[in-house]
Amino acid sequence: MNAKAAVELVKDLRDELRDIDEGLKNHPYPDAIARGEVTAEGLRAFPGHQHHVVLSDLRSMAMMLQRFADTPWRGFWSGVLQGELVAPAAIAAMGQKLGMTADDLDRYEVTPEGFAYATQMAWAAANASAAEIACALLINFPAWGYSCGRMSEALRARHGFGAEHTAFLDAFAALPSFEDTAIAILQDGLDRGVTPRAVRRTTRLFQAYEKMFWDVMLALGRGRRATS
Repeated sequence: MNAKAAVELVKDLRDELRDIDEGLKNHPYPDAIARGEVTAEGLRAFPGHQHHVVLSDLRSMAMMLQRFADTPWRGFWSGVLQGELVAPAAIAAMGQKLGMTADDLDRYEVTPEGFAYATQMAWAAANASAAEIACALLINFPAWGYSCGRMSEALRARHGFGAEHTAFLDAFAALPSFEDTAIAILQDGLDRGVTPRAVRRTTRLFQAYEKMFWDVMLALGRGRRATS
């Protein structure tokens, strides 16, 4: 299979989304934590939101595995789900460090901005092609992982978090590259008639909602209301 079209599409998307990608990688939220500008309640917004995001994403990724289990890339979709299975316990450990009980996490009221990414993931799991999702994750996960790594460093340096408290963040920061697999899935989809326009739209929305999440973390961290 010649993957030239997929490689070119990913390159074009990275160029098109460079500004938002740079904005994510240099987002002020981790620096605000490092400077002590995020309130205790603001810090709790992260595990509070992610508790609900992760539970939603688990269902979404299970649906992806169910939809794409009969493809040559079943192992990839299974791995995505397996990686998410350990996330709830890791979020609980972060919340516990911040004084949050399991009930606190369950009762936490998410903001629309903070839950938009999970909504997009659920929509994609039910409606998007494997090519769209694989490309979106390929573009999105490095930015998410980089931000998680910066946040982990800030929490360790400023708030005395240990490895057991930052395990959720560190797991995403250390995700191995899956570019070759994503390119193969994308090319297969293009060969089957998935349009570049659909791939671009799905990828763009994932990145936009990613930035929305970090923006609202910063706003809540500084004691401001979300914009919605």
